[in-house]
Amino acid sequence: MASEKLFKGGLEIQNGTFVMTVAKDRLQAVVTPKSAMAGVGLDQGMLQKELAENGIVSGVLPSPQPRADGSFIVAKGEPPVPGENARVKMHVKVAIPGHQRSNPDNDRVDYRELGSIVNVAKDQLLLEKIAPTLGKAGQDVFGIGIPAKPGKDSKLKYGKGVTPSPDETKIFAALDGKFVMAEGKPTVLDEHSINGDVDMKVGNIVFGGAKLVISGEVLPGFSVKCRGDIKIGQGVSNSSVMAGGTITVMGGVVGEDSRLRAKGDIIVEFVESGPKVETANCLRVTDVLLQANASVGKDLIATQGKGTIIGGKIIAAGSVHVKELGCDAEVITEVCVGLVPSLQIKKKEVDENLNLWSDRLNEVIKNISALEKIKKELAGKLPEDKSTLLAKCKIFMPKAMEKVDALIEEDKALDLEFEQMVNEQVYVYGNLFPGVVVKIGNLVRSITIEEERSVIYFDKASHQILVRKMTADELAAMP
Repeated sequence: MASEKLFKGGLEIQNGTFVMTVAKDRLQAVVTPKSAMAGVGLDQGMLQKELAENGIVSGVLPSPQPRADGSFIVAKGEPPVPGENARVKMHVKVAIPGHQRSNPDNDRVDYRELGSIVNVAKDQLLLEKIAPTLGKAGQDVFGIGIPAKPGKDSKLKYGKGVTPSPDETKIFAALDGKFVMAEGKPTVLDEHSINGDVDMKVGNIVFGGAKLVISGEVLPGFSVKCRGDIKIGQGVSNSSVMAGGTITVMGGVVGEDSRLRAKGDIIVEFVESGPKVETANCLRVTDVLLQANASVGKDLIATQGKGTIIGGKIIAAGSVHVKELGCDAEVITEVCVGLVPSLQIKKKEVDENLNLWSDRLNEVIKNISALEKIKKELAGKLPEDKSTLLAKCKIFMPKAMEKVDALIEEDKALDLEFEQMVNEQVYVYGNLFPGVVVKIGNLVRSITIEEERSVIYFDKASHQILVRKMTADELAAMP
């Protein structure tokens, strides 16, 4: 048992020339000369014996360690290492507002790339809790263990749009959207709003959620992309907007460098000065389409407001419904209906492949016929090279025939689709002006006289594009 003197006043050793003390935490033993007597030094052998006699058996130093005050440390215990508290490991970094991304190729900063949105996908791991540790036990100079204080545990907190693991140690995104820390809680939101313009303060926008709302305008040179719907309050000017859903522009789209592309509908007040507009669905114009290039997967409807289309080129897989088509100045306005660019490309590919495989089949049939004739002339004994060629031709011929048959069927199916496409029409509920060029299927007609309340259609009997008066029922059904 350790002597109380070691802790209170010290214990004399080596014939009273030194005093040995132990720190209150029992982690250090110190020997101090009792007086400054010259020539008196520690006897290492005696010291080791006296340490052992007083129970100091752990952390004994091989040689005393001198200190500035003239004393010596003779033993050091091992302090316990406390456990680490539970902590959070981020698997997705939260965006830092105002951060610019530099271009590694030229070491210049693109100030339009601010990285203001952190997009995550559904089921993506966002963060996890690293469990607290128990720590490491220590040992005092008497060889007695000192327990370590374990780290504190904590519970993960989380907000909306996320899902915890069954043991609540991991947090996953429950939907596609932006990752934020809302009030310190991981949250995924499928909507993002910008109060104002898309400009240098905001930067280019890429949002993986369901809805993006911009109260202002998308200024020149910027781009906006969203997996879902986009709603813009004050127009698009020489900029790019792409959506996996619907695009709604309350103002106009202007400038030949403007691009609108959507898988859903595009709804816009007016379009002018050469923008490109592309939708897999319907294009709805609430006022004017002026010198625009539009590719529409279904119907183009411009029957609200002025409901006018002037200039540019319109390609619609469906029909076109418009109040006014063209203008008094006879500006060239091209309108193609019943035209699906992807279908035309497919038709061209099928026709080319059909010609290629038909030629191959004819060639192999000729080769087989010629080789069989030679075989007959040689009494069934063909040279080895010609015999090998004949065998290969006979193996290839049924495969070529099967390929040709499949391409013929595919070509017929496409022809049926093209026949259906000529049923699409152009409905003009107000005035149709000269200068309008209408294409339906493979036929083209230029309008040379002004018409009113008319329908432009393909007449199968005469195989021509004709113009007729709109019926009362058609006028009443104006979308």
